[in-house]
Amino acid sequence: MTDHLSPLDIAFLAMEGNANPLHLGAVATFAPSTPVHPARIAAVLCERASEISRLRQRARTSLLGGARWVEDPGFAPEDHVFTHHVRGRERFATLVSHLMAQPLDLARPPWELHVVTGLAGGRFAVVAKLHHSLCDGMKAVGLGIQLFDPSRLSNADVSSPVVAKSIIPSLPSLRGIKDTIDIASSVLMNTRPPTLNSPVLTSSSRPRRVVMSRLDLADVHRIRRVHGGTVNDVLLALVTGALRHWLSAHGSASPDSVVRALIPVNQRSRSGDGSSGNSISGFLLSLPVGIADPVERLQNVRAQMESAKAAGPDRGAGALPLLADKVPPLVHRLAAPVAARCAPLLFDTLVTSVPLPSVPLSLDGAALCEMYPVAPVAPGHAVGVALSVYRSSVHVCLNTNQSWMSDAQWLDGVLRREVSSLQDARELVGLPR
Repeated sequence: MTDHLSPLDIAFLAMEGNANPLHLGAVATFAPSTPVHPARIAAVLCERASEISRLRQRARTSLLGGARWVEDPGFAPEDHVFTHHVRGRERFATLVSHLMAQPLDLARPPWELHVVTGLAGGRFAVVAKLHHSLCDGMKAVGLGIQLFDPSRLSNADVSSPVVAKSIIPSLPSLRGIKDTIDIASSVLMNTRPPTLNSPVLTSSSRPRRVVMSRLDLADVHRIRRVHGGTVNDVLLALVTGALRHWLSAHGSASPDSVVRALIPVNQRSRSGDGSSGNSISGFLLSLPVGIADPVERLQNVRAQMESAKAAGPDRGAGALPLLADKVPPLVHRLAAPVAARCAPLLFDTLVTSVPLPSVPLSLDGAALCEMYPVAPVAPGHAVGVALSVYRSSVHVCLNTNQSWMSDAQWLDGVLRREVSSLQDARELVGLPR
């Protein structure tokens, strides 16, 4: 089985760099009912990964800049699955940070799984890495589901990520040309020089740190019921509040301050798109970090999201991925070194929410407890934010190279402070907490 990478897939492949690797990540923790044997978990993952055709393939490029997925004749799942043993939360976080900072080998199928034992309470973790050329967040979930134990998920719940459509170049229509020009114009009009000395931007290549925090989904729903909007609106407001705390601590949060955030949007049809690779667009939001009142911040974020949804994900500067998908592959190959460093001209950070199924999941009989997605970070950016909702919890993950963002206790504290601030506002309308 072979199929072509889309121009957007090739863009992610071409922009890969040692300092800013472009793989998606996830940290999943499990609670086994019996002692864990890491070699057995690794064997289970190897067996299941070998049955997924996409995970047996690597990208082969052509002289004209195109690429297609081909079977790797030397594929062995054992080359992609590793075991580690650590003691303590700090050492676990250090290991996750180290693993996420290491680029994948693009000469072979671009993915890795790391089984980590020694966690508190006898738990173990699986740290996953999949290159962005291989899949977007939605397809990464689909691939991951196939590694779990058989569950109540039906075929309709997660579309197959391995049935790919062939992408055949065709002559663009007049309407397609106009759409491309419209998106390009919007992107160009929204470019601006990066803010000098902004803590969310950086030119350094300091070691990155993955920081994880967990919130109670019930708290988020209570806030939503009182103040309106969606769960995602509330989560974006919480992230905005956390960024405000960090910026204020470093004297960078004036009343008119904003952090421009790219919010990826899934472009697959509700009926299920079986294509591989990436099918995403995005919204560009100005997170109001200068607003002191938490309720006003939430209302501002909600209004921006409603406006963005009304305009649609195929318009505006956030539609940059759609524009990238209309650029010939050879252009991506030639322009990638420059394009990769232009992200700060368009946005300051990435905030992505990864949808997960709400049913119980397990691996070799061990129940899934937590699932933290890890976002890639573009050159020039100091932090990428990823969130996921699984059953009764919200999992928040920062991928950052700023030391003052790298304190897990601080992340826990500022997020809970933001939740409390929005819950305290309930008293103003006479509602119990």
